[in-house]
Amino acid sequence: MEFLINLSEGSQFAIQLAIVLICLFYGAKKGGIALGLLGGIGLIVLVFGFGIEPGKPAIDVMLTILAVVVTSATLQASGGLDVMLQIAEKLLRKNPKYVSILAPFVTCTLTILCGTGHVVYTMLPIIYDIAIKMTSVRNAQWRPVPSLHKWVSSPPLCPWLW
Repeated sequence: MEFLINLSEGSQFAIQLAIVLICLFYGAKKGGIALGLLGGIGLIVLVFGFGIEPGKPAIDVMLTILAVVVTSATLQASGGLDVMLQIAEKLLRKNPKYVSILAPFVTCTLTILCGTGHVVYTMLPIIYDIAIKMTSVRNAQWRPVPSLHKWVSSPPLCPWLW
């Protein structure tokens, strides 16, 4: 692999970029664990082929992700998520006329309480049911509403955190 180190910087950069993109696209095509595996293979090629020193792993990011996943799993296993969803459903069903106003606040609250926006996916069928069956809200009107939780839940934009 000595010939890779002797190339010009521009050639090295182009080959390194091609290796990274090939590994990413092929891993994404295969899906699942293949993405991580091919990312590791690309890293091995860059480290041993080009002599690039790998950076420090992002331990803080990994621990944050681990904390959110473990918390969400515990909440799901203990039944706490079901309780929160039942409370949210009761609130929305009591006030079907205001579903387009209440749904972002409910999803924002769920996002803050659970630590991840992925719990909102379970609210989508409930919001759909209320919007279609109990009110005259058309499909195009309610669809963007729950997706607002991503920017509503950020601290400067969340109304009760002002």
